[in-house]
Parts: sequence; C-alpha cells; structure tokens
Amino acid sequence: MAEAEETTNSVKNPRPISCPLCGSTKICKDGIRYLTDGSNIQRFLCKICGYRFSKTSLNNSEQYQHVQKIHTKSLNCQKTLFYNRQGSDEASSRASTAQGGPVKALTEVETRQEMPQREGAQQLTPQKIVDFIWYMKRNGYAEATIQGRVRLIKRLAKLGANLYDPESVKHVIAKQPWSAGRKDLACEAYTTFLTMQGGTWQRPTYRRVEKEPFIPQPSEVKQLIAGCSPRMACFLQLLLETAMRPGEAWQLTWADYDKATRTIRVTPEKGSKSRTYKISKELAEMLDNLPRKYGERIFSRPDMPIDHHNRNFAIQRKRIAQKLKNPRLLQISFKTLRHFKATMEAWRTRDPFHVQDFLRHKNIKNTMRYIHLAQILFKNEQEYITKVAHNVKEACALIEAGFEYVTGEYDDGGKIFRKPKDPVAYEG
Repeated sequence: MAEAEETTNSVKNPRPISCPLCGSTKICKDGIRYLTDGSNIQRFLCKICGYRFSKTSLNNSEQYQHVQKIHTKSLNCQKTLFYNRQGSDEASSRASTAQGGPVKALTEVETRQEMPQREGAQQLTPQKIVDFIWYMKRNGYAEATIQGRVRLIKRLAKLGANLYDPESVKHVIAKQPWSAGRKDLACEAYTTFLTMQGGTWQRPTYRRVEKEPFIPQPSEVKQLIAGCSPRMACFLQLLLETAMRPGEAWQLTWADYDKATRTIRVTPEKGSKSRTYKISKELAEMLDNLPRKYGERIFSRPDMPIDHHNRNFAIQRKRIAQKLKNPRLLQISFKTLRHFKATMEAWRTRDPFHVQDFLRHKNIKNTMRYIHLAQILFKNEQEYITKVAHNVKEACALIEAGFEYVTGEYDDGGKIFRKPKDPVAYEG
C-alpha cells in the first residue's frame, strides 16, 4: 500500500526535469531519438547553459543520458522508422544503405551542429557567471550594467563563441545582424570578461550611428497612458512629467515622494545630477492610490528587473495599438517619454540651459539635440496662453508662473504677458 501511494503521489506531482550540468529547471524539448527496437527517447536542451541530454526509464543513477552518450548509441536507419518526421528527407539522403547499420552521416551532422553550441555553453558554467557578476560588483559597476553584460556574455556563449579565444568572439559578433551600437556593447561586455581572466584583445571598432528619437504626438501619449493599468499608467505619467530615466523611476522608494509638497527626489544614473521634481495633482493622486505591495519601493521589489516591467508594458501597448488601430503607438518606449518631455521643454522655453538643468545633463551637447528637434517638429505650431496684469503684484505673479512680458500700457492700463502652451500639461 505504501509503495502504491508513493507511486500515485509521484504521478500526480512529478519532479521537474533539471539539467544534469547546472541543475536548472528551465528545460525545453529538443527532438526525439528513435531506437532500433521501435522505442524513442525524448531529448532536452537547457536554456541556461545549453547542455543537451536525454531522459530515460533507467534507474536513478542513469536517469539522464548525457550528450556524450548520444554518439555511443546506434541510430536507426530509415527502414526501421515507422513514419517520416519533418526533415526526414534530408536525413534519408545521408542514411547508410546497409540495412540495420547506423546512420553515420546523420551522426556526423548532429555532432557538427551541436559542438559549437556545447563548447560555448560549457565554458560559461554557472560558477563562472557568478564570478563574473562579483567581479563587476567589486569594481563598482552599476546593477543595470552588470545585468546587461551578463546577458550579452551568455548570448555570445550560446551563439558558439569560444570565450577564451578573442578571434572566435570577433567572428561571432561580426556575423550577427545587430546594430553597430549593440555590437559595441557586446565588445564592452567581452572586454570586461576578458579583463577578469587577466587577458587582453585587439577590440574591433564599431561606430555607433546617432539616430533622431521618435517623438509621438501629444494625443498619442495621452491615449497610451489612459489605456494602461493603474500602476503602469502611474509609471508612464511619472516619466512624462519628470523625464526620468526608466531605471531611476524603477528604483524609487516611498521615502523619495513627499506628499505634502508634491515633490519627488530622484537618485541619478549615468553620472548625472540629482534633482527634486514638482509633480501635478493628477500624478500625486495616482501615487496615493497605488497599493504598497512592494514594501519600501513604489514600483518594484529590489530583486525585480526592469525587463519584467518592460515586457508587461509591451503587452499593454500592443493591445492599445490594436484597439485604436494606430501602429505608431508601438514605437513608444519608456525612453521615448524622456525624449518627448525634453522636446516639449525645449519648445516651451527655448532655453537650452533650462532644458539641460531639467534633464540633469552634464554636457550641453546632449541637450542641443532636443533644441534642434523642437525647432524642426514644432516650428509653426507655437501656441500661447495670454494674461493681462493691471498692477505690479499681478505682473510679478505672472512672471513667477513662467509668463514673459510682451507689451503694455493700453487705454485700460494693462500689460500683456504670455507663455507657450504645454500640450500635455495637467493641473499643477
């Protein structure tokens, strides 16, 4: 009875398949092997380290057939297969003509296809990844930089690059259909990895191409924010009003938000300056209505990567774009809102030094791109709010609110002030 109950429980709650090399449970199916007796064995591939193995019905000590054992098993010839699977025509052309003999050509092709991936994956063991992470932490790299470079090193290994042969890495990077910017980032990641190993290399040169950012229409930004979930809409509204970088907003804590004064303090990234931003009443209400499910953090737990939030945003953005039949919405990303706000500030104030201070740039060259964009995109679309001041007190109040003096002394004694309209302005 006890054995029967144990068998029943094991059927109901089977143990997840894990990689024999790294122990990861992130496994995907990778084809089927057919044996001469008519049976078959499912093959698996580890998504983490790229190791291939097969699960058999043997005892626990030999439950997994490692990839090295695959070549010791005799493969079927075509006549022993019950039916042809996809790609069987190609396999049959390489099959041995001897009945019952192993398909040596197929085995050679399998070896040739698997070896580059196995070589790169087995070099990058889980312990080596941990060493790489701690090396960057010890040298003061930012968390976002660490995550990005680990992903790129894993990608290079998965693509078959020999991480201990710089020429192999150069060859793999050169073959990829990546942009010059991404290839340059891959070179930076490998340089860091190689430095950890005490090695050097002659790094290839990839010049990044500066492209003008996509600037959506104000109505499109409003539609996107209105269609998202409450927490996502709050995150987008925050990026829109403050022009924060996504990573800066992602790590905000409730201590950074001052409800009484409606201000938010930002911890800078990329060596920029810190700043306190005044937010609108609408954004303050959105923040106040958010449940505090992440403890001290507003939008995430400390262990949650921003990529998770980005994927969630992509799903919601796609749904809204399909509903409104506006594919331009698919071009809006988190960073787009920073570009949009910077361009609007440049258009509204026409003051590059104000925009530089608002964006916390250290170099005004990074700011001038938005001045140029504002001049091109909104050259003939300037709209103003006008006010009339009848005394010094009213004039001072308008100046403090951002209005500029135009002309004055009419018959009624008033003076006209104006300021550009903000197309996405909310009640302050």
